[in-house]
Formats: sequence, C-alpha cells, structure tokens
Amino acid sequence: MKVKYELDKFIEYIEKQNISESTKRNYMTMVESFLEFVEGNVNTDSVKKWLKKIKESYKPTAWRQYFVPLRSFLQRFYPLVYSEVVEDLKVPYKKAEYEMINYLDFWKLYKEAEKMAKKGNEKYVLLVGLAGLLGLKSGEIVKLKGTDIKGNEIYLENGNFVVEIVPPIDKWLKKYEGKDEYLISTSEGLPVKPSYLALMLRGLQKKVDLRLKKPLSVEILRNVAVARQVIAQPSLPYVMDLFKYSSTKTIEDIARYISESGDLRTILSIEVVDNLNPVLEFFNKLSIPVRKVGSAYIVSRTAYIKRGEKFSRLNTLFLVRNLDKWQEFIENLGYEVKRRNKENFFIFLVGKLRVAFLELDEI
Repeated sequence: MKVKYELDKFIEYIEKQNISESTKRNYMTMVESFLEFVEGNVNTDSVKKWLKKIKESYKPTAWRQYFVPLRSFLQRFYPLVYSEVVEDLKVPYKKAEYEMINYLDFWKLYKEAEKMAKKGNEKYVLLVGLAGLLGLKSGEIVKLKGTDIKGNEIYLENGNFVVEIVPPIDKWLKKYEGKDEYLISTSEGLPVKPSYLALMLRGLQKKVDLRLKKPLSVEILRNVAVARQVIAQPSLPYVMDLFKYSSTKTIEDIARYISESGDLRTILSIEVVDNLNPVLEFFNKLSIPVRKVGSAYIVSRTAYIKRGEKFSRLNTLFLVRNLDKWQEFIENLGYEVKRRNKENFFIFLVGKLRVAFLELDEI
C-alpha cells in the first residue's frame, strides 16, 4: 500500500509537468523501482541504501537515469531528505565544454549590433536580442513577423506559445509591432534561411574579435538566455517550460558552465542579523546545507552576515570573475564605482540600493 500511495502521488505530479511522454514513463519506472526497493519507506537511510545499490551495480555513466527521477521525487515530496542526500545524488562528470559565451562577451556583441542598428542596419540587434535575451530558435526567428508582436509579448506557433519581451530589445521590436513583414528578411522582403543567420553571426563575431572553439551561432546565444534564468534560480520545471526543453540535461550543463567558467556566478541578497547562532542552529536542525564564505553564511541565494561585519551594509552581492571588466562595464552603464587599490570588490549605489561585485576563486 505504501508503494502504491507514494507512486500515485508522484505520477499525479509528473503528469502535470511539461516534459515528453517518454521522459515521464522513464521517471515513473525509476521511481517505482526505488519505492519497491525501500518498500515505500522514504527516509535518509533508505535512500542511501538505494543509491549504494545503484552505484555498486552500474557504471557512473548509467547513474543519471536513476538519480534524476529520484531527485525530482525527493525535491517535491521529501525536501528534508533531499537536503541530506543531495551530495550522494551527484553524478561524476567531465568538466563541461559547453557552447557558451560569458555575460560580458554577450553584451559586447549586443553593443556592437546596436551601433549598427543606429546606423540603419537593425537586423543584427534583432537577431542578437531575439536569441540571446528572449531565447528564440533559428526557425522561430526566420518566421517572425511584426504581426506576431502584441504589446510586451511575441506570439509563436500560431499563438500557442508566448514569449515576454524584455529590455533592451523591446525598443527595437516595438518599431515592428503590427507590421505584416518579416523582422529579418531579404531585400525583397522574403524570409531568410537559418543558414543566413549563421553567416550574420560569424560576421559579427569577427567584428568584435570574439574567439570561440566553434563559430558563434543562434544556439550559443540562446544558451545565454537560458543562463539568465538559471542565475535567477526559478524552479527547474519553469526553465524547462520556458524554453521547451524535454529533459534537464541542457540546463544542468549550462549551470555547470556558470559554476566552472561563467563571469557572473551568482547573485546574493544580504540579510543582516545581530546574532548568527540562532540562524545557523535553525538551518542545522533542518539539515539545510550552509556554506561559509568569509564572514558570510550562505543558504540558497541569501548571505547571512552579522551586523558590523564586512559587507553588512550591502543589499545585494554579485559573485563574479573578471572583476576589472565588470567594473568597466558597470561604469559604462553610468554608475559611480568605489574601489580601493588591489581590492577584490567594488561598491556602488542603485538608487538607495547598495550593491557590490566581489571576485572569489571558490564558492
């Protein structure tokens, strides 16, 4: 009875997720095998016994197909158990060699494309914005017309899929709203082929001297759009639904890239407390992982700092690589940065919000 009860709960949950039928079946099968092994008794010990069995029975290359469905089940129904086994659920992997560009490199591309647009050639800024900010695919971009733009939204697939328009591409897209013409077209007004977009991006890549292992593509730019959402840390199903992914692999690869090579690693809100002990004791009682970085204790995307300690007057903290380039970028946006010689951080005001960018080797 316990097995059936637990499995029925998971089936009801997974049926509502925007993933392929084959993925759903795989998730159900794997979770069912887990529940039968533990006889429906889900706790830290039973999960660890199951993981031990899988690791002893299969090669690491096969672990993912067992671990990902179990991770989904535990996160949804047993979050405290999940917090205790999250390290055990990690699958060994080679360092990600993913087709990505850094955040600052993307804005270098966008800035160059916008320069061209101001001189009358808007194709490039539309392409970079549609792919890198909105996450559109090549096939969607070449079919896009002004009539698909309505207010702050783009309607794709005959209105079956809606994409929200965000700054700064909004001002360029607004010019085409309601017009019965392709946003990127030939001189005769006909739609271009996806291969034409690839040629455009190669030309733009050379113009800004961006060196990549592979030619710049719409897919590489689209990964930037996915990375923006990963940094914001909504739920995994939300990101999958937003970009129409049927599995978690691409999103996980992008998250690894951000961790290993990304120039924008994470964004933390600052919570200042007079006494850290009750806070740390609370998280320890829940077995929620706490990371100590300098004088801060980090849980999820919040840094808890004792009043009077370094950074305790901040509201938001960006953890980055390439601090000098970030400083140049922020100053070009018009903000006055304060940074002492050889410091690994700088601070500035956004209205009354105190923001810092901090460069760290590990987190």
